[in-house]
Amino acid sequence: MDSNPQTSAEQIDRVCIIGSGNWGSAISTLVGRNCERLPNCETEVKMWVFEETVTLEDGSQEKLTDVINQRHENVKYLPGIKLPENVVAVPDLKEACADATLLIFVLPHQFLPRLMPTIRASVHPSSRGVSLIKGLGE
Repeated sequence: MDSNPQTSAEQIDRVCIIGSGNWGSAISTLVGRNCERLPNCETEVKMWVFEETVTLEDGSQEKLTDVINQRHENVKYLPGIKLPENVVAVPDLKEACADATLLIFVLPHQFLPRLMPTIRASVHPSSRGVSLIKGLGE
């Protein structure tokens, strides 16, 4: 099998969404459903989540990644919308990007420069990227 996902028809894409705010969570619903049904994608979609503690409706506090993975909802940035169960929130960027062949960037552009060294070291060598980033840096 050709190890280059850009030239191999047999390559199964491993998708990682980098960013989990409103836009990242919204796009994860489409990406998750598509990866579930498409034969050329792994079913699991990793979504990198900047870890933070959220206060739930009962007053308890939990890590956002735990809430997303247990409730399948981003209660902070996209409340009331269910995320597909195959979308897995991962707080560690290196782990989220490990061997990814397709990256979907959905985060503020100013965060990208400091994340790129970790991403570059973790992804598949011929990984491709899709930018859904709003805004441009200098």
